[in-house]
Amino acid sequence: MTNSFASNEGTEPDSSFFSHWLDNVTKTQEVQPHWEPLLSMPSPRLTQGLRYNYNQQSFPNSSKLTNYGMGKGLELILGENVEVQIGIPAYLDRETPKAATSGWADETFLSRFRFIAANEENGNYIVSGSFGLSMPTGSDQFSSHNTILTPTFAAGKGWGTRQYGINIQSSLSASVPNNNLSTTGIPLSWIFALQAHILQNFWPEIEANYTHWCKGAYDGREQLVLTYGINFGRFDINNRKKITFGIGYQEPRWANFSTFSRGWISTVKLSF
Repeated sequence: MTNSFASNEGTEPDSSFFSHWLDNVTKTQEVQPHWEPLLSMPSPRLTQGLRYNYNQQSFPNSSKLTNYGMGKGLELILGENVEVQIGIPAYLDRETPKAATSGWADETFLSRFRFIAANEENGNYIVSGSFGLSMPTGSDQFSSHNTILTPTFAAGKGWGTRQYGINIQSSLSASVPNNNLSTTGIPLSWIFALQAHILQNFWPEIEANYTHWCKGAYDGREQLVLTYGINFGRFDINNRKKITFGIGYQEPRWANFSTFSRGWISTVKLSF
């Protein structure tokens, strides 16, 4: 009897802690829109789960870059308006007509703070800010060799219900290296996205990502990339667990400069 009581006493606090934390996560997500994450643009929403992205880009000289992971990873909601992300370093594979190179990208972290939000019944909008950190931990041929800080401001507005509707989302960010500014430069990125919700689990989207480089090798150059895609989700697995997956096609448009010629992006996310 004594051993049984001691065992229960030891495990009950852990069960209570995680149950309380997950209840708070549910309450936190309930007061914001219930849109699916976009394929390319970081979500302004607070999200929780494990996400993996796959990206492949082609270049005019028959070269190809495959990105396994694309900086995504574990997303955790720690408070009423706070989320943190711990990236899983992406594995990169570059193929050219002359050689093939593989290696790891840099480690990334992100924190997000939600300023204001309302769910579909109370306004359907959200405004948030985030702060990203990239550390030069990757392979020599793929690392930026700099610590990069990326502040981002993001917002979104939707129309409709939790079952059907449309929304627009946008973000503005700058990636600032701590060193080698004349080589790395500062890319300023503005993303605008239109997402629809149809047939319960279908989320078609189009994203426009405009980048302007200050300083560095691309100083003064501009690029506009369009992403056409669709997400499918969230499908119930059990209890809190849900799965989402999506795919999209990317291409630079309306510019004389681009860092690639075309690409594919796909994602899968386990929410909990």
